[in-house]
Amino acid sequence: MSPRRIRLGAEAREALRRVAALRREPVWLVGGAIRDAALGRAAPDLDLAGRDARGLAAKIAREFKGTLVTLDAENCVYRLVLPPARGRALKQIDVAELQGADITADLKRRDFTANAVALELPARLPPSLPESAFLDPRRGLADLAHGVLRCEEGRLFEEDPLRLLRAFRVSAQTGLELDAPTLALIRKHRRLIARPAGERVQSELLALLAVPGSSACLRAMDECGLLTALFEDLEPARRCAEDYYGPGGVLKHALDVCARLDFLLMRFAKIYPDLARAFDAHLAARAAGGAPWRAVLMLAALLHDVSKAETARTVDGRLRFFQHDTRGAERAGRILRALRFSREHVDAVAAIVRHHLRPGHLVASGGPVTDKAAYRFFRDLGTDAPGLLCVCWADHAGYMPETRLRRLLSAACGDPPRTDLSRIRPEESRKTVRHLQLVSLLLRRFFDQDRAPVPARLLDGREVMKHLKIPPGPRVGDILERLREAQAEGEVQDRAQALAFVARLK
Repeated sequence: MSPRRIRLGAEAREALRRVAALRREPVWLVGGAIRDAALGRAAPDLDLAGRDARGLAAKIAREFKGTLVTLDAENCVYRLVLPPARGRALKQIDVAELQGADITADLKRRDFTANAVALELPARLPPSLPESAFLDPRRGLADLAHGVLRCEEGRLFEEDPLRLLRAFRVSAQTGLELDAPTLALIRKHRRLIARPAGERVQSELLALLAVPGSSACLRAMDECGLLTALFEDLEPARRCAEDYYGPGGVLKHALDVCARLDFLLMRFAKIYPDLARAFDAHLAARAAGGAPWRAVLMLAALLHDVSKAETARTVDGRLRFFQHDTRGAERAGRILRALRFSREHVDAVAAIVRHHLRPGHLVASGGPVTDKAAYRFFRDLGTDAPGLLCVCWADHAGYMPETRLRRLLSAACGDPPRTDLSRIRPEESRKTVRHLQLVSLLLRRFFDQDRAPVPARLLDGREVMKHLKIPPGPRVGDILERLREAQAEGEVQDRAQALAFVARLK
């Protein structure tokens, strides 16, 4: 068998050739770029190490006409953000000062064996290199060949506890599996996750949750104790309502909901082909300039029942959770603010937690959803409505095994009046399908191209006051709201009808 070779992409090789020409001293390619190349993946950035990292970074910035950013002044870590260019996949180049006496010492201080491989930049890089060309003191290439993510010593987590969370992020992004000894080390050192700055934890968490399938990592984090070391407010949920949810209680349900949300988001185009393009555009708009919106929705799913334990009461022999939605919204907001999440992310998660019961209440009302009820729902939720509906979909789907969910997807996404649910057994499954049908109906109403869920105003406050000859005050707002409800119900469709409608309210 011929030795395994590692292939670097043409764009990366050209960038590294230009870097190597800038100085005579050794420069090393390290970390994720080599790991990803060994896995056959394209890397969006390059990590370099060498002496006088500041000087090297400045030379690279001039060579590539990019923007130089200091990431860590104390440890001399710099980032070159490359200017946009057609066809360019490479986004940035990070340059770090060698840590320790030499490159071998530097690699021994890195987080995982898969990231502790280096290549000294030659003047010319061939398309592929044998493994023998790489410096690999911790046998990271062998771990990569076996699909393993490994950390050998607890001190590496002690030196930077953020690595506890990074382990799951790298695992999610690369498909590498954390081995049992590494998971044992994470369990042993899990309490250290409270030490890193909130901003660093938030960044890792969003990067993890942005990866499709990340719900499995959340479950693995819980199994080794890291999840509730990070989110201490979730620990009481583990012992709450175990008679109903089974071992793990409300926390198990929250993780089930995350798994169902993953299921929905990964298959949205197949489940709702008529909505896929509009939904993708909505997610892209919400993520503009920030984290992928799926990560925010995954956070909302994880925290949607965060206050069930504190509100649990037994009433007439039945376990109830009065106000767990409103108190949960407040608690979720505190949790995310402590981790320095943006105001937009905090507000969105809090809104979803606060309103996550509303679609269920519409189903419980018995009859069809009226235009007025739908309008009030979309008025209150605004652009958070699609995300809320996805979390609600997952919340109800979480009560059903995935195999049964797959069988019932067609009915769950169908039109309620036209779908016969009488043959669905047991009753709990039929109830779940009714909830999913309602969510599907609201999703379609939100993205209806012919009719906005919240109609545009036909009149403003000044026009109402002038037409009715009334002074400013709360009555003007009440009239405008009644007008919009009439618009939502189709009773008022143009300005003339709007003026006639408000005249009747005088």
